[in-house]
Amino acid sequence: MNFFVGNLADRFRPYPECKTGIVNLRSGTAFRGVIWRISGPFLVLRNVEMTSDRDNVMRRAVDGEIIVERSQIDFIQVTG
Repeated sequence: MNFFVGNLADRFRPYPECKTGIVNLRSGTAFRGVIWRISGPFLVLRNVEMTSDRDNVMRRAVDGEIIVERSQIDFIQVTG
């Protein structure tokens, strides 16, 4: 199930909090981690691993939390 950003349906289809997912950004970067919470225009991820980026570097662990601006999210894949 995809959750789309930036339209009226966001109010009726919230992001899945405390689920594991892959967050794909418009820049081509993707993060796999726990979607911890939504705080205003930001999405907070924990236990994050970068799965791909523009330079095709695969699987890098990321320390701490990642804060992503929701307007930069292309789509989210819920994996668990």
